[in-house]
Amino acid sequence: MKLLAKTNRTYLLISAIAFIIAGLVIYFVLSFIFEDQLNEQLKSDIKGIKQSIEKKGTLPSYFPFIEVREVKGKERSFISIDTIIYYNSQKEIIPFRQISRIDSINGKTYFIAARDPLLDADDLLGAIAIVIGSVFVLLLVSLYFINRKLSINIWQPFYKTLDELKEFSHDKSGFRLSSVSNLDEFTELNKTLDKLTRKVITDYQALKRFTEDASHEIQTPLAVIQSKLETLLQYPDLKQEQAELINSAYTYSLRISKLTQTLLLLTKIANDQFPEKRAVNLSDLLIEKIEFFEDHIIGKSLILKKNIEPECYIDTNFFLADSLIMNLMGNAVKHSMSNGLFNISFTRNYLEI
Repeated sequence: MKLLAKTNRTYLLISAIAFIIAGLVIYFVLSFIFEDQLNEQLKSDIKGIKQSIEKKGTLPSYFPFIEVREVKGKERSFISIDTIIYYNSQKEIIPFRQISRIDSINGKTYFIAARDPLLDADDLLGAIAIVIGSVFVLLLVSLYFINRKLSINIWQPFYKTLDELKEFSHDKSGFRLSSVSNLDEFTELNKTLDKLTRKVITDYQALKRFTEDASHEIQTPLAVIQSKLETLLQYPDLKQEQAELINSAYTYSLRISKLTQTLLLLTKIANDQFPEKRAVNLSDLLIEKIEFFEDHIIGKSLILKKNIEPECYIDTNFFLADSLIMNLMGNAVKHSMSNGLFNISFTRNYLEI
């Protein structure tokens, strides 16, 4: 997962949790405020009903919102309850908030109740929740895209540096990072990477020079030794024992020379000093090497069987492909028993010798 995507997901998750908590808090706060105002309004209505009875002497009746009836008992302060009442006009049972009290008015005791439907409160709170939720969702989406846009702009130098590093090669002596950022972290990163790439290039060039110089310095005295040993072998008065010793030394010098060339080749391969690639026809290369080893095959009386699919190409370095086929076929011929079978099978999917 990309860092930008992970950051956005974490940010959205935290924001969503915060918005949900904030929405619940606002909902309960508004619900408390609404109920408190509703209770105060109903108490005010009861006081108004009491004043109306005192002045007019008549009992107002507006069921189910106002209920006044004469009762026996002592005075009682406000009592708040939630109740359900059948509402004729709507033909259904509706929940009401009821505030009631028992009070003495003009020498009589009355039960006075004021009611208001709770359904309207729930609708209002639901509408408020929808509005707040819509605002939160809109804000969340806006913040997501704004944050994404800002993050892309902020991280652009990093991605540019990454693209340049993908093109880095240790044989490019003039490689430099061109991305520039006004952020200290990215600037420090580019400086460190630039120093690192220059050191890699320097070390590679030094190793390359050492390999070439070492090969040259070893091959030169070996060539001189081989030349002198060949000269000694041509002396006419050379004894048999001396000739064998000289020939043995000459053979070992050849082995050292070949070993040096092999180590040099392996070093070059490890250092990727064969970047040039082209389409190599391995079918033709195999046939060419079979002709090269023909005398050896005949000399060991090997039975040659070949099944080579024509025109099979591979995108590689020609020198490495040639060395690979040469070594494989050379080892096969060298280690085969006389009068044995020498089999070569080659298709676009595999090579078997």
